[in-house]
Amino acid sequence: MLILFALMIGAAILFLVWGITAPRPAARANLFAGLETAADDQPEVTLLPALGRFVSRITPTTLIKGMEARLSQAGHPRGLDVPRLLAVKLLCSLFFGVTLGLVNPILGLAVGGVLFFGPDYWLATKKEQRQKLMRNDAADLIDQLTITVEAGMGFDAALMRVASTNSGPLAGELLHAVQDMRAGVPREQALRALVDRTQIPEVRQLVTALIQAQRHGTPLADTLRIQGAELRDKRTQRVEEQAAKLGTKMIFPIIICFVPIFLVIVLVPSLSNLGHVLPG
Repeated sequence: MLILFALMIGAAILFLVWGITAPRPAARANLFAGLETAADDQPEVTLLPALGRFVSRITPTTLIKGMEARLSQAGHPRGLDVPRLLAVKLLCSLFFGVTLGLVNPILGLAVGGVLFFGPDYWLATKKEQRQKLMRNDAADLIDQLTITVEAGMGFDAALMRVASTNSGPLAGELLHAVQDMRAGVPREQALRALVDRTQIPEVRQLVTALIQAQRHGTPLADTLRIQGAELRDKRTQRVEEQAAKLGTKMIFPIIICFVPIFLVIVLVPSLSNLGHVLPG
């Protein structure tokens, strides 16, 4: 029983590592990297994608679309797509659930359920980290876009310039939007798709202002300048808010780590001296 238990846990870990780190085909890698052309793609003949495609066929379309949206918002970490993610979720939950179910059915069911939704929690964490990076970069990128537009460059060319000369998730999403517009997607539709992929208030506010400016004929440079100033103010407010919370967050570590040591340093010599003073 112990040997079977160890083998199944080891197999589950191998499947998890394989599902996350398995190499992607060239076309998919080029797509995620933001390249305009894709290399020749060869069909994947691996277990995880095949199993994931089979599971995706019997999964409701609403759930598939939700997973695609979450993966897009998280930036497809490690090149994960919906079939591979479904395969990882299924294999990990089954292996650990069945293995522990041989010992305790309730424990196996609980662990299998937790591991099935574990990748979703990991994906949500990656999404939050990515959105935090984009929110921090938004003000600087908008300032660069404002300067480029005021210098006389067109909006699409300025957007391409800013996206190609910067790094980070927001620059990658801007590059994606530029490529959509080059492929024939209307500017408004490409910008709305940018909002759907980022899901941060700063980009939503900027896109709304740009669409209204385009419809009413307002100069884009003025709109960008106003939006850049607002984003800088919001970033300053976030920093001040985090600094204000720092004192409260430090209370618990101080009580747990420093107060006992301080009491030991202060009280132990006093108790030792008291022991010498009192009659034996």
